Amino acid sequence: MKKLLFILLSWIVISNLQCLADTLSVGITSAGYTSDSSAQGQRQNENRLDSIWRAGNIWNVGVLDISGRPIKDLSIIEPPRWAKWNYDLEKYFTSQMIYPEHLLETNQSGYSVVMFSVDTLGLPRSINILTTTHKDFDREVIRLLKELPHCLPCRDENGKRMECLYTVYVPFLPQHYRDRLKADSIAEENIRQSFVEWEAVSYFQDGKPWSAQNYITQRLVYDPALLGDKQQIRGIYTIRINSYGEIYDPKILRSCGIQDWDNQVLEIIKEMPRWTPTINYYGKGEYRKSVWTVPIFFRKKKVN
Repeated sequence: MKKLLFILLSWIVISNLQCLADTLSVGITSAGYTSDSSAQGQRQNENRLDSIWRAGNIWNVGVLDISGRPIKDLSIIEPPRWAKWNYDLEKYFTSQMIYPEHLLETNQSGYSVVMFSVDTLGLPRSINILTTTHKDFDREVIRLLKELPHCLPCRDENGKRMECLYTVYVPFLPQHYRDRLKADSIAEENIRQSFVEWEAVSYFQDGKPWSAQNYITQRLVYDPALLGDKQQIRGIYTIRINSYGEIYDPKILRSCGIQDWDNQVLEIIKEMPRWTPTINYYGKGEYRKSVWTVPIFFRKKKVN
C-alpha cells in the first residue's frame, strides 16, 4: 500500500512539473519557481535558487590553511588579495565568465565550488572541483583560474609568504549573465567617449605623496656639522617596487655629496615595509611594478 501511494504521489509531482512553463532548468538540483518567463521573473527564480544552493553549501568558502582547515583567527595573517577583486574572488568569476552556450540557450543555471592552492607567487595551483551541477561549468571555472593574474600571496604573522588553500562558490545564472553583458556593452560605449585612468599608482603606508620621504628622513642619523656653511644638501634616490609591493634594487640618482649619507639612505630604503603596488584595473586586473624618485634633504638643526 505504501509503495502504491509513493508511486501515485511521484506521478502527480511529475505531471505538475510538466505543466509549468519551461523558463529555468536547475541542473541536478530541483527547487520551486514561478512560471513568469519575463527577465524579472527569471532573475527572481535565479536569486531564489542561488540562496538555496548557498545555504546548502557544506564547504568552507575563502582562505584555508594548506592542510584544508579553516584559519581560526584571520587577523594574524594576511589573506590573498587580488588587484581588482580585493578579497572577493567570486566577483572575478561572475564578471569574466563566458556562459556555456548550450546551457545559456536552455536557461540552465547551476554552480560550481572550486578549491585551489595559492602558492607563494600568488598564483593558483592544484585546482579541484569540490561539487558542481554541470561539467561545462567546471571547464569555465578552470579556464578562468588558469588566466587569473597573481594576487598578493598569503602571509603569516611575521609577514613571510606562505601557501594556502582558497575555496570559491561560483554561481551560473543565465539571466544575470545576460544582464551583465548588457551592462558591459553600455560601459564599453561610455569608455569610448571618455578618458579613463586604468591605473592606481603604488603608495606607501597612508598613501600621502611625502610618506616615503618622511619615513626615510625620520630614520637618518648624521652630523649636521659636515654641512659646513650650507643650510642643507639634497640627494635624489630611486625606489623600485615590484608587483608584490616589495622594495628591490634602490639606486642613487643624484648623490648628496657625502657617500656615507647616501649609503644610509639606501639601507633605510631596503628595510622599508611593503608598499601597496600599482594596480591596473583593465580587464582581469593586475599588480604592476613601479619606480619612485624621492628627494631627501639633509639640514642643519636649528639653534634654539
